[in-house]
Amino acid sequence: MKNKNILDLSKQYNNYIYPKPTENLHEEWIKKNRFQICDPNYCWHRLWPEKPYNTRRLDVLIAGCGSDQAAILAKCNPNHNFVGIDLSENSLKHEKKLIEENKIENLKLHHNDFRAVKFKKKFDYIISSGVIHHLDDPGTGLKYFNQNLKDEGIIYIMVYGDKKSYATNQVKQLFKKLNLKQNQESIDFVMNTINKLNNLHPAKIFANTEIKQDLTHSSGVVDFFLHKKENFFSIKDFIKLLDKNKLIIKNFANGRVKPLTKFFTDAPLHIKEKINSLPIEDKLEISQILNWNDRKIDLICCKSENKKNSVVYNKINFEKIYTYQYHGVEYKIDGSNIKINDKINNGFFNLDFANNKFKFSDILNGKKTLLEVTKDFDKTEGKNFINKIIFMIENSILDFSYHPIADYKKYYSIKTN
Repeated sequence: MKNKNILDLSKQYNNYIYPKPTENLHEEWIKKNRFQICDPNYCWHRLWPEKPYNTRRLDVLIAGCGSDQAAILAKCNPNHNFVGIDLSENSLKHEKKLIEENKIENLKLHHNDFRAVKFKKKFDYIISSGVIHHLDDPGTGLKYFNQNLKDEGIIYIMVYGDKKSYATNQVKQLFKKLNLKQNQESIDFVMNTINKLNNLHPAKIFANTEIKQDLTHSSGVVDFFLHKKENFFSIKDFIKLLDKNKLIIKNFANGRVKPLTKFFTDAPLHIKEKINSLPIEDKLEISQILNWNDRKIDLICCKSENKKNSVVYNKINFEKIYTYQYHGVEYKIDGSNIKINDKINNGFFNLDFANNKFKFSDILNGKKTLLEVTKDFDKTEGKNFINKIIFMIENSILDFSYHPIADYKKYYSIKTN
């Protein structure tokens, strides 16, 4: 017997499919070279910075695949096996439509609460985007992932943060007190109320920026304002929940929450030293607050026993890494100066390397180790250079791997020809 939470979720996503489904996979994704930040090909080096890229067939589970996520990933990664599970029968009907239209042969679907599905095999990679925070007990989802993950497997998890959406969550509490239903009358009432808010109201600003597209269709309004069960997390509390289920953060899937040191470049030395001495959980809590960009917290996790592979909990060996451009970041090179536009956090950086012994292409294309890049530097030049690289990596404006970077921009076109 399914509990009320599962019945409510099933009913909602049957009546209001969310996100708005892809209608033409080729036109909307392949042709535009779009990618998901959990894509195992396009994002290989962030998912597995400790491993060289390869095309070994992976078994991938998508827990809560919705109306199109499984089909998109399977189509764009024909060299991997995918399993998608979802509560919504109507969402899966759309997935099946995409499977048929795009001749997808590497995807199997299950209609169920993912926690009720048993497998004889374990998975190399589990993807769960915007799912476990709707469960009565999100920890049961994490426990399931651990049980169904191979020893060296990884998990991509997206959950809602509790900072940026705070104001809209207060407005949603009002809607709950009014006992609004998931129907057109309530949808109209919600939109009228939001539209009447002062333009400087933080919930109005959030609605007009973060969820603007969602509010153009009924499913988006229901999912955001009329959902019956949601959990919002501080990164510190979510780390505790991961720990209870023998999981840890391996990496961040984007730069929304992680950047920290950019806020303290001009701080007195004793403050910098104090921040550096804090436990990683406290540092991440501070960064979540200062960045205030946590509508979605996108994490790459692994089993606690694989802590050695976590770039969050281990120091980076800067002599051995290959650096490359971070998605969502633009670079403009002018002599020894690099101007950086971080479009994810609306940040701008101007770094003067004051050194002409290297090419910026060497730190943006991932073909040389930093040791190779700095081979002609003297001690002082090398130290100054590495300090700037550390700053860029810490603040998610430069990415890295311990292996040469494959041409990830061409993954889609290569794999779907």
